Amino acid sequence: MRILAIKFKQIGDVLLWEPALRRIKEVFPEAELHVATHECSAPVIKNAPYIDKLILYARLPDGSSTLKKFLHEFSFYRGLRKVSYDLVLCFSEGDRTLLTSLLTGGKYRAGLVFGKKEKWQKKVYHRAILPPPTHTVLRDFFIVCKALDLDFISPQVRLYVDEESINKADRILKEAGIGENEPFVCIHPVAKWFLKCWPAEYYPPIIEWFLKKGLKVVITAGREKREIEFVEKIFTLMKKRRGVINFAGKLELEELIGIISKSNLFFGIDTAPMHIAAALDKPVIVIFGPTGKREWGPWDNEVKISGFESPYTLRGTQRHGKHLVIQKDWSCIPCGGKNPSCKDAPSCLKKLTPQEILPLLEKFFIKN
Repeated sequence: MRILAIKFKQIGDVLLWEPALRRIKEVFPEAELHVATHECSAPVIKNAPYIDKLILYARLPDGSSTLKKFLHEFSFYRGLRKVSYDLVLCFSEGDRTLLTSLLTGGKYRAGLVFGKKEKWQKKVYHRAILPPPTHTVLRDFFIVCKALDLDFISPQVRLYVDEESINKADRILKEAGIGENEPFVCIHPVAKWFLKCWPAEYYPPIIEWFLKKGLKVVITAGREKREIEFVEKIFTLMKKRRGVINFAGKLELEELIGIISKSNLFFGIDTAPMHIAAALDKPVIVIFGPTGKREWGPWDNEVKISGFESPYTLRGTQRHGKHLVIQKDWSCIPCGGKNPSCKDAPSCLKKLTPQEILPLLEKFFIKN
């Protein structure tokens, strides 16, 4: 028996998919489980021991010719068509997922209902599934349970870190002046979608607070120019830099995973590194603005969930197990950046000042 699971999404989405994938393999231990996803997202699941084959879709560079794009797509789908799948499960919205499911010719296809294309989805899928509004982990789990008629069990998100990533992280930290077992907090202050970003000028007093607590501070960010410049702005505003290390733009994803696995705490915003930290059972303090914590709050593996209802409320500051989500309790949240006033910088982040957050950090440390 061959099973194909499909999710063409970003890094955090793919990581939160992991419990659903593992559940499929638990139900069909003798089956071959093939997993199709974006190449850039694969590092968070590539070491999962139950995945028999990863099928990676690589995006072509901007400016590629129409012919090159066509041949690239043709090659990808032809490879899938060559395999005879007994079961195809789709976990993401979008035409690519729908087309991929159809072109596999899978004997039984089940997938997520979305948007205004329900009529077409029901023609492609033998079972079209409409999940409830809930956390992303539970949404993917719901699809598996409904497609395979399974009972609910409390899911855990596992991130399998290879030894090479651990060893690289050890070397990088040692070269940066952080000794073995020396406590540090990983701060990831920036996302590709800048509407998630807490203002750079708000970070210095938070960093100083961590330093006073005896933690060194490692700041990470992606390789995009504006992400690196965002972190550089934080450094220009800091009065004290001793004990603060800037890794912005310097780490591969596997290296970042290794660094987070060595940290004692994560502080940042709604990003994939936040989900990585939570999956590695690190305490997470995260600032949410216009995005929804009900769907994207950090998942705590130690908290038992009894059903498909999200452990997070729609908005506002909330503890969940070892994690703390800080967010304004405004009726416009979550707007997803669609509020006209949020085009440049969301008010729900600008109004969330360090003076409001520092007392929450004190309480967090007392309880932990």
